[in-house]
Amino acid sequence: MYTINDLHKYSDRLNVLYVEDDENLRAETATLFKMFFKNLDTAEDGLLGLEAFNNNFYDLVISDVNMPNMNGIEMCKKIKEINPEQKTVIISAHDESNILMDLIRTGANGFILKPMQLDGLIDALYPVCRDAYTQIINIELIDELNAKNTQLEKQNRELRIQGHAVDTKHHQLETLLQEKEQATVKEEAPQREEPIVDNSPSLDAAVVDDYFAKDEDEGSENVLLLPDHCADLSEIFTEIPEIISRYVDNKNPDEIQRISSNLLKSSSILMYYSPYLDIIASSFNQLATTMQEYRDDFINIMDVDAQSILMLFDAVSSDIERYIERFSVESLAMKNTHHIHEPTALSIQQIITLIVPPAEDEGDMDDIFDF
Repeated sequence: MYTINDLHKYSDRLNVLYVEDDENLRAETATLFKMFFKNLDTAEDGLLGLEAFNNNFYDLVISDVNMPNMNGIEMCKKIKEINPEQKTVIISAHDESNILMDLIRTGANGFILKPMQLDGLIDALYPVCRDAYTQIINIELIDELNAKNTQLEKQNRELRIQGHAVDTKHHQLETLLQEKEQATVKEEAPQREEPIVDNSPSLDAAVVDDYFAKDEDEGSENVLLLPDHCADLSEIFTEIPEIISRYVDNKNPDEIQRISSNLLKSSSILMYYSPYLDIIASSFNQLATTMQEYRDDFINIMDVDAQSILMLFDAVSSDIERYIERFSVESLAMKNTHHIHEPTALSIQQIITLIVPPAEDEGDMDDIFDF
């Protein structure tokens, strides 16, 4: 024998639908049920009960058997077809074997005889409410685990992107600085009569200061990234690394087309801000075109060394997120923004050169940024 307190421990979190055609009995029983359950809705027959079920969520459905329009057994059958895990309890004044067999076939979880006695009602509802409550707890635990997994995946992705971006940008910055130093040496070498002795550090402070020169406004024009464009770009460059990771698992060539399509879309968005982002827009267009023209070559690279492609795209994605964060509030109309554009363009060009290696005499930085 269970008590009201035993039942209430599990029933007070349940949303319940009670279906009964007798108006007086429905009102009286509903008053009792409201003491047990969190929320209670009622319906006058099986047809209205099914409609209510389709429009709401219920942890438990309690129904009379004999009703007009649609009886309780037929209603419960249809409910079980919609949700096989739905908890149902049938109320009937009959205990014939054919009724019981129909109840078994519907998968009813409990059976209450009329006239209802409180002790019998509690005994019938207790195991069903306990199981329904357990379902709620399990769903909450699963949702909590999924939310934590999603958060961890996001954190892992951000850490991976940051790591890839730092490594890639460090290499790119060294490359850019070396190019500038080599150009300076070439210009100065003919004027020197003695051998050049370079005692400066590998990354000259003056060169770094020049490379990261302070941005200056080009005028009164205020050009900001639009919110819709920010959302679209963020979605695109969140999705591309995910597509690459999926390709590693399923080797589906259609994923490659999705990458190029996303790049073309991003190029179109960035061209809206011409001339400020022309370098990046043209780079994405060139990469998308290269991926389409040399699709088999790109697939071969992905099959052999997808990690390198992923690292470069992570670096590009990180750059775009910084673009969004900065230029959604700060004008694009700046001087000296080459230090923003060139590393991103270099990441894109590195992907292109992996697909189509340049000729030996085409490795200058001037060629890399000639779009």
